Amino acid sequence: MTPDLLARDATEADAELLLAWRNDPRTRLASRTSDVIALEDHVRWLRGVLASPDRLLLVVEAAGEPVGTVRFDAVPFDTARFDTSQFDTSQFDAARFDRERPGEWEVSITLAPESRGRGLARAVLTKGERVLAERQDVRAILASVHRDNAASAALFERAGYRESAPAGDGFRWLRKTHT
Repeated sequence: MTPDLLARDATEADAELLLAWRNDPRTRLASRTSDVIALEDHVRWLRGVLASPDRLLLVVEAAGEPVGTVRFDAVPFDTARFDTSQFDTSQFDAARFDRERPGEWEVSITLAPESRGRGLARAVLTKGERVLAERQDVRAILASVHRDNAASAALFERAGYRESAPAGDGFRWLRKTHT
């Protein structure tokens, strides 16, 4: 049975805990950047996340103990996520990167190393999705999953995410339409 979970906003006081989870070797294997992150770089990143209206970082707790984190980033119109090779871009004299995809969010989930294997990932993800939906307009949630991370892919697929783009950069894109 999954314990009752509480999701709270992350704070700067969580910096060292979140960094320890981020720098865990298994976490790094599934991350876009597998480098070990220095504390000062992490604190700078965390401050930026906490200050951004287009990001939500939650720490999820079970019985008062942190078990994972869920982060949501608003998805901007980003040509890097689309194959533009079929377009003649020479006729454009400017590129726009406005937020043209309102209601679309990218999710990132990390379980505490000591929480892995306890059946918590789906509950942590679901709790995060609920909090996001309470606070923001949500039309779709995207997940970027490393092609070798079968457990994460299975988690998102069980949660209703479907393949939306192949692993061109080593990461699969999965998408869930929010209703």
